[in-house]
Amino acid sequence: MWYAGRRLCVVWLILAAILGGAVAVSAAKATEGRVLDRVAARVNNEIITENELLVAAFGHARRTEGSLPGTMPDVRAVLQSMIDERLLAQAAREEIKEIPEEAITNRVEAIVKDQRAPFPTEKAFRAKIEEQGWDLESFKAYLREQEIRTYLIQAALARRAQARMTDQDEKAYVEELKRKGESLVQYRLRQILVAQPAQPTAAEAAQARQRMLGILEEVRKGVPFEQLARERSDDKATRASDGDLGWIAEKDLKPPILEAVRSLEKGQTSNPVPTEKGIHLFQLIRKRTVRDLLFEKRLEEARKTWVGELRRRAQIKILLPQLAE
Repeated sequence: MWYAGRRLCVVWLILAAILGGAVAVSAAKATEGRVLDRVAARVNNEIITENELLVAAFGHARRTEGSLPGTMPDVRAVLQSMIDERLLAQAAREEIKEIPEEAITNRVEAIVKDQRAPFPTEKAFRAKIEEQGWDLESFKAYLREQEIRTYLIQAALARRAQARMTDQDEKAYVEELKRKGESLVQYRLRQILVAQPAQPTAAEAAQARQRMLGILEEVRKGVPFEQLARERSDDKATRASDGDLGWIAEKDLKPPILEAVRSLEKGQTSNPVPTEKGIHLFQLIRKRTVRDLLFEKRLEEARKTWVGELRRRAQIKILLPQLAE
């Protein structure tokens, strides 16, 4: 889904807090007789709660009425970012009239499935949600609202970015990238590594090849690549992120790796690639061309311009004194 590539980070932090033991974001929730949530800011006719802010800033919400650890500049910056998102979503609702309901539903179900995965049973998963003040339906409703907000913002920004792109713009951007010595193509890859010594013995090399062939066979049988990256890869740095290597410029890929991934389509897996670290298997998550890179640049420009316009006419009030400018 095109809009899923630019997720709002606050959504994932809130989800992590909900299922990781933090207080659910709810203005009405109280524990041990203490109201846990206050209004941090009002953005036109919407509010941002203190717990939402804390979860976004620190990954957890407070459990007592203690003062907000928030004279810190980074908390102020997070709050300003959340204000920007609310302004954009409010304005985007006026422009984007059609919501892809099926796509939104599929995204919500995918998120719930991902959050459900660490729990041994469905009962345990629901118990954890209920412990944090939700039932499954209210949890899904919350996720749905986050997904709709993300979709609306990205759809409206995409319209603005597209209006500022021409063939001449693309040609000029190619020349700009060349002058800077930057790549015209970038790859987002997942990796599974079977490690071996820099100068392996015949037995070590054979053992590594056999392991990789076994992993490749599992991929071909339909075992998710990200699952195998978590469970079988020797690359400790990327196991926790399902083998995700992030975006890599074409010029930064070693020739054997570039040769292996250059012709891949999205979701396809490479043949095994030997390097000095061992044997690698790659999956292409996405590839960005010059037009993609220019589009993302235009998105950021459109976002900055639009936020500036919205802020000039918005009614914004920060209600926590320690966060006031």
